[in-house]
This record gives sequence, structure tokens and C-alpha cells, in this order.
Amino acid sequence: MGTDNGQTLHDVQLKALERRLCQALIEGDRQALSLLLSPAMFMMDGDGGRLFDLPWLDDWLGGHLQVRALHLQAVDTLLCGRLALLSSPVQMVVVRHGQEQALRLRLLRVWACSSGGEGAQLLSMTVLAA
Repeated sequence: MGTDNGQTLHDVQLKALERRLCQALIEGDRQALSLLLSPAMFMMDGDGGRLFDLPWLDDWLGGHLQVRALHLQAVDTLLCGRLALLSSPVQMVVVRHGQEQALRLRLLRVWACSSGGEGAQLLSMTVLAA
């Protein structure tokens, strides 16, 4: 699904991207995930600093973290041309090193237009307490 010549993001496109992201994480589809993540992807820590090392992603890629369920609720969206900020409560069930955990958190995501086939890629993410 493309954007207006790569210039803006739209709600319908973002919903489709978020669905594909969740599906890739649950299915363990590394190729699909790589298309959705920007090569410049970074996380923000609690103090607003950038984290380029993503331990949860490394664990997922290494098979040490499995996402069993992932539910986004009440997504708030701020569209800013080529960028979109999404915020929502998230409920997840993950298995990490053999132990299942149910997590509740608030997830902030920044999607940016890209020239790739998906039309946008996830540029940044911040995890907050629910």
C-alpha cells in the first residue's frame, strides 16, 4: 500500500502496517519484520536517550523470546506528514527463556515514510508503564 508519492502517512496504511508488524512478531517471521523496521531503528529509554542495542529484538531474532499474543488497544495517532506517532496500551504474552509472562505496557511508535515496498518503516519505539 503506497503513500501519496511517499509524502504522507494515512490511518488506513498505519493500521495495515501495525497488523503486519504484530503478525510478523507472533509468527516469528524475520523477513517480514526486516521489511517493517527502519535500518535506523532505535528505542528511547526512560530519560529520552537513544538505545541502539535492542535486547528484546536480539532475543527474538535468536529464538530466546517468543511472542504468543499481542493486542494493541485504543491507538492514538498523530499524523505529521512523513512521520506518524502512535500510542496505545498493549497486552502481550511472551515466552522468554522458557518462562511465560503476561505484560501490560504503553507503547509509543514512530513510523516514517520510506521508499520500500511497505511505504513506511518503524523508526523508533518507547516502552512505558501501562
